[in-house]
Amino acid sequence: MVTGLVIKAVAGHFYVEFEGKVRICNASTKLKQNKQRIITGDYVNFDEKNSYITSVEKRTHELIRPKLANVKDIILVFSSIEPKMNFNLLDKMIVIMEINSLNVSIAITKTDLMSENEITILKKQMNYYTEIGYNVYFINENKDFNRLNEILKITKFVFTGQTGVGKSTLINRLIPDLDLKTNEISKALGRGKHTTREVTFFRYNEGYIIDTPGFSALTIDYTKEQVRDNFIEFFELSKCCKFNGCYHVNEPKCAVKDKIGQDDNFDRRHINYIKILNNLEE
Repeated sequence: MVTGLVIKAVAGHFYVEFEGKVRICNASTKLKQNKQRIITGDYVNFDEKNSYITSVEKRTHELIRPKLANVKDIILVFSSIEPKMNFNLLDKMIVIMEINSLNVSIAITKTDLMSENEITILKKQMNYYTEIGYNVYFINENKDFNRLNEILKITKFVFTGQTGVGKSTLINRLIPDLDLKTNEISKALGRGKHTTREVTFFRYNEGYIIDTPGFSALTIDYTKEQVRDNFIEFFELSKCCKFNGCYHVNEPKCAVKDKIGQDDNFDRRHINYIKILNNLEE
């Protein structure tokens, strides 16, 4: 038996990397009978002679969307324009990654399409995310692109985000030989057209860059408590709330609500937090 990494899964066929080679494998009959799922990112044991997977190693992490195993570092890719920066979606994605105990960074694309004033405003908005602990990269700026490029060389980094934000364009810039297909923004829909169809690992120095299909909407299937406890700056403030388990909505003497009105970015995060809670109730 040989152990390898599933770097892509297409229509029941699994591309397994091992010892610098890639073998296309199928699941063994036993795995199919046991309904054992194999997903991209899994470490699997397979019969090299017959190219079938016999077992799947225990996962350290698992994401549902994108469907992916054994990764800890996520780059959330957002465009500044076309499609317009979506802070509600950003906060949704951040809380999902926090619930899954993943390391989150944010990459902003297409600032070359903005005016200087628009860029200044956006940077002030994104500076809030830097202050609460997230790395933010404006990739059209060489300094930030080089910073991002350096961290990508050492481990597995997943690129995920809304359709049309420029994930494939960014990966092409990092790995020019790939020449991934890119597409234009749909003027009628105001969003991108899908170009990436499945999660795929690309070898990058000592690590991997992982491309994922884009999406136009995102739902959260977690509890109110999970959402509350994973808005990280609210969680810290909640230690000063009068009531244990405060949801920071209607409760009196709430440290989170007391801060509303002092910072527009904090206020926007709180509004998005309330929207997420309301969507869970619906």
